[in-house]
Amino acid sequence: MKQPTNMLALVQSEIMREADGYSSVVAQAADDFAAKVGTLEARTAALQWKLEQATAAFVNATGENPNLNAVDMVVLASLSRSVMEDYWVGQKFGQSALPLLEAHRKLEQSAWSVVEGVLAVVPRDELRKLIADWFQKYPNQRHVGAVRLREFTGILGNKAVVGLAAKPNSVLNLLDIDPLSGIDPAVRALEQTRYMAERMMYYAERAPMLIRWQVELLTYGLAGQPAAQQMLSNVASLSRSAAIFAETAQQLPSLVTTQREAAINQLFAGIATERSIILSNLNSQEATLRELLPEVRQTLATGGNMANSLDGAIKSLDAFVRYVSPPATNPAPPSTNSQPFNVLDYGTAAAQVGAMSRDFNVLITSANQSATQLAVLSEQATAKAERVVNRAFRLGLLLVVILLAGSVLAALVYRVLANRLTAKLSRSSSSNS
Repeated sequence: MKQPTNMLALVQSEIMREADGYSSVVAQAADDFAAKVGTLEARTAALQWKLEQATAAFVNATGENPNLNAVDMVVLASLSRSVMEDYWVGQKFGQSALPLLEAHRKLEQSAWSVVEGVLAVVPRDELRKLIADWFQKYPNQRHVGAVRLREFTGILGNKAVVGLAAKPNSVLNLLDIDPLSGIDPAVRALEQTRYMAERMMYYAERAPMLIRWQVELLTYGLAGQPAAQQMLSNVASLSRSAAIFAETAQQLPSLVTTQREAAINQLFAGIATERSIILSNLNSQEATLRELLPEVRQTLATGGNMANSLDGAIKSLDAFVRYVSPPATNPAPPSTNSQPFNVLDYGTAAAQVGAMSRDFNVLITSANQSATQLAVLSEQATAKAERVVNRAFRLGLLLVVILLAGSVLAALVYRVLANRLTAKLSRSSSSNS
């Protein structure tokens, strides 16, 4: 089959446009399918499918023989539609893959319309039979991007291939026909160079998209690994912990203020409680003191009576002594009218001294009892005062420790937040640069 060079250029341009349209429609349908299903398995399968289909379409469009490229596009479209119908809808994803199947049916019709300008009716029927025989022989093959017309010769055998190739209008003849044969060698070399440059530029312009899809597919594959899922779970836990820590750090100043106020209130409440206890104890001891007061008064009265008795006894003793032992000086002659010595006065003085002794003993006993009770009361008041002072000191020390711990915690939180902010600013500056 010999064609002018301009006809080959038109066929090549048509196949390249068909490959672009084919890859775009498949990519859009695959993205819609992944968004509709929403699972990681569906996203991975859709991405792998559109990458395989686009790569095969671009490889078919950049072959050396434009006529053979058109046939390979039909093979790709037909086998992909069969896989979509038999596996994606029939086995794997069910009704959710129907829009993707419908897109492949339209692409198959478009590919056959392009190949009509290359093959006659009989070779087209022959090509349909070859496609059906291949899919019947490999019904479980789901990756058909690398299947082309040349791979169909493996299902026929050498005799069948030779027999079909002997026919003048067989589709297998495209495998051996050079589309530029029969023209001037210089023109042929020039056309080959131009076609090669066009094919290289075509594939180079679409390679970044394929590479991006390959990287995305690799990312999905890594995300599906157990270690990656565990890492993502750890990152999620770390993010939640960071959020909780940030919220706690935000509430830290008010929390420290609240705790400080609570400590101060607790200190004052403790002091007020201790003061109330002391006053209550004093009030309870007041009744005992009131009971002791009459005894103290009686003791003082007894002491006063004893003092009066002692004074009288001393005066009587002094008069007795003066009477028994007169002074050495020459006193005046005694009065003859004075009362004579009465021995009963001595007995009276002795009785008064005995009464004074008894009263003195009673006074000492009462004083001892009062002193004991006063000592016990003093010891109780001293012990309670010491407890109040000790509790106030402990509460004050606790307040100081709380304030110091709050200051240290606030400093640590400030340093962590400052480091995070610095790291974030560094990443932002790095991404901007």
